[in-house]
Amino acid sequence: MIETVVMDMEQGTGQEYVVTTDPGAVARMRAASLRSLPWSAWSGVVGSVFMLVVMVGTVYFVYTTAVHATTTLLITLLMITCFVPIYLRDSTRRFAALRRLKQTWAVKEISPVAMRVTDEGLWCVVDAAPEPVFLPWAAVANVQVKGRGRLSVLLVALAPGAPTTPGVSGLNQPEVKSRTRRNRKGVSRLHLAVHSPLQPVSESEIDQALGHFSGGRVRVR
Repeated sequence: MIETVVMDMEQGTGQEYVVTTDPGAVARMRAASLRSLPWSAWSGVVGSVFMLVVMVGTVYFVYTTAVHATTTLLITLLMITCFVPIYLRDSTRRFAALRRLKQTWAVKEISPVAMRVTDEGLWCVVDAAPEPVFLPWAAVANVQVKGRGRLSVLLVALAPGAPTTPGVSGLNQPEVKSRTRRNRKGVSRLHLAVHSPLQPVSESEIDQALGHFSGGRVRVR
């Protein structure tokens, strides 16, 4: 059973609020990612080869028909110079991310915990990242809870200057950066996935825990 657990909040110091996630669902997500990501990485290579084939065909057509040969050749060379490196860079980046992900998951056990709320701040687990993220209360603006069927997403809004706030750790990991996005108001939010097939995360419990441990400074919005 997936649940959120409040551990003696009224007793204060040394206690914590824990949001758990389903290890089985996380394992299935890992397996699906390892099947799909190689295809995504190879798409850049295929795109580069396809572009080269098209360009070579264009050059051949130009020289055999001699229609506006110089102009067409220059345009073709410009397209090769611009687009092929873009495809190759993207593919290289995806292969590097895939290798890092495999290395991380080879040694990292699946955590049954998505987030811990303590007197010091928030401990957040991003499954793809080697290390957890710690955000002291000074680095957190608010938290939102979004439900998407069996998947809940905790959106942790970062306070301005959060990456340089004393005590912050783990935000600079590439996997964490890719899950930290700005909204329309320019606020950076860390997206944490919580797999809960039986019941959604309790927004009211999280709000109560945030208010208790942060001294009322951070709440659910």
